[in-house]
Amino acid sequence: MTLPPAKRFNRSVSPWTRCSVLPAVNLLPVRTDPSIRPSRRRLKRATERWLPLGENDMVARITVLRHGGHERPVIGRGAKHRRFRFSSIKTRTTQLGEGKGEEFLAFYNEVATDVVDYECHPYQFEYMQHGKLRRYRPDSVRMLRNGSVQLIECKRTPRDIADEEYRESLACVAEIARMVGMQFSVLYLDDIFGTEERYRNVWGLFARRSMDLSAKEERAGRALAARGEAIEWGALRERLTPRDLLRGDAVIEAMLARGMLAADLDAKFTPRTILHPTRPFTGASEIRI
Repeated sequence: MTLPPAKRFNRSVSPWTRCSVLPAVNLLPVRTDPSIRPSRRRLKRATERWLPLGENDMVARITVLRHGGHERPVIGRGAKHRRFRFSSIKTRTTQLGEGKGEEFLAFYNEVATDVVDYECHPYQFEYMQHGKLRRYRPDSVRMLRNGSVQLIECKRTPRDIADEEYRESLACVAEIARMVGMQFSVLYLDDIFGTEERYRNVWGLFARRSMDLSAKEERAGRALAARGEAIEWGALRERLTPRDLLRGDAVIEAMLARGMLAADLDAKFTPRTILHPTRPFTGASEIRI
């Protein structure tokens, strides 16, 4: 990433104790330079692999890590630390990470219609802070349907970023991300798990994401997307499988998990739930830099 020389800048909580609609706690200091406007054009491939920071106006190096497997060492704690790994249908990559919050966030990104692409532990940031070289690896990155890119750090509670030096480091990362058009945020377990309905819905949809649909059910999904009209869950279930309501529920869940339909994941699914057909995302992914 390049920048003009004049612009360089030297306790476990229950997921149900708070609702996700509450604003996230932001404890990071503000290091935003209003004179620098965000631009993806600042991302440039380095002609020399080990070009030192500061050379050719480079203020930070962002290394894209390989997805999944042992070649991306993200586990740095004891053997009892929770880990996860699964093959993503949405991204067609292997998602690997650690921690229950990061795991549920990956499941949510897999089934949420608004998320069109995501990756766990995607990059490594290298930058200078107070004369020292710092390295940082975000927990997740995702691109939303509206084109915005979110860089995410998962924490249990605000106490996890109580260290002032660590907050300053995250603030530097947030400014680097802002300059290249990304939004950096710290999400706590309360923000990730949200309501109890979200927890149940995400797990249910994640289990249905690889379900086989018949040719008739596939045609029904494409017809809904072509019309673009919202429909109630019960009405669509009757249209799909009038003689087998349980099969109809499973088909709708599979369509939701694959992004063919959209619904409020924070509300309980009922026959009155409104389903919105969605068209496949055909744009370029902004996180595959």
